[in-house]
Amino acid sequence: MYICNTKEKDMRQFLLLLISSLFLTSCTEQYNIAGNSTVPVLDGRMLYLKVTSNGIVSENIDSCKVIHGRFNFFGAMDSIVLAQVCMDNENVMPIVLENGNLTISVDNLGQRVSGGPLNDRLYKFYRQKNRIDNEMWEIQEKAIKMMLAGYSMDVINKKFGKKADMLNKKSEELETKFIVDNSDNVLGPGFFMILCSQYPTPVMTEHISNILQRVPPTFFSNPCVKSYIHRAKLNPMSKPFNNSCVYN
Repeated sequence: MYICNTKEKDMRQFLLLLISSLFLTSCTEQYNIAGNSTVPVLDGRMLYLKVTSNGIVSENIDSCKVIHGRFNFFGAMDSIVLAQVCMDNENVMPIVLENGNLTISVDNLGQRVSGGPLNDRLYKFYRQKNRIDNEMWEIQEKAIKMMLAGYSMDVINKKFGKKADMLNKKSEELETKFIVDNSDNVLGPGFFMILCSQYPTPVMTEHISNILQRVPPTFFSNPCVKSYIHRAKLNPMSKPFNNSCVYN
């Protein structure tokens, strides 16, 4: 009888430990990132994986060295987050830390992440955005050549102005749609902060204001978004923006 009770007790303890380990595993997001680079300047350099919880201070959560074009990040997070792969203090590319095996490819054509539904969605968006950006770049190159050839700004604006405005509007509409469509996951607030980081100080532009008019109220509860809007409100260069969700 004693032996039987001991076995039952051991079994209960084993089941308790098993359930506890399964519960802890379910509460974390494990990521395994395998990177490949064909860009020589990256070889031997340290790369850092950074996240920010307040939109101001970034925290290093992992690091690795690029050796013969290969690098690897591995770890766990309490939840899915949008991180940045950085070299020194420069952002190289965004990546969603989500469960599963992720792959980073860096070459002369750009950077890509594959693996995981959110990363696939993010880089599909970037491919669309890059096509518009490339068209804008071509217009700028042609405009510079005409300027060096002695053409006036009036002539240059007449030739390229409408197309440049059209592409700029198309880019802003694409960005707005991506943020609104992903306002319920890390991509919406995450790309919103990437978009805002192009300005030297937090500011409320017409484009940002238009985005904030279209997102749901829950978007404003994100700590990074809330911090940015609060600081932008103090900037005298900011556009007026009235929304009760923003100032609560």
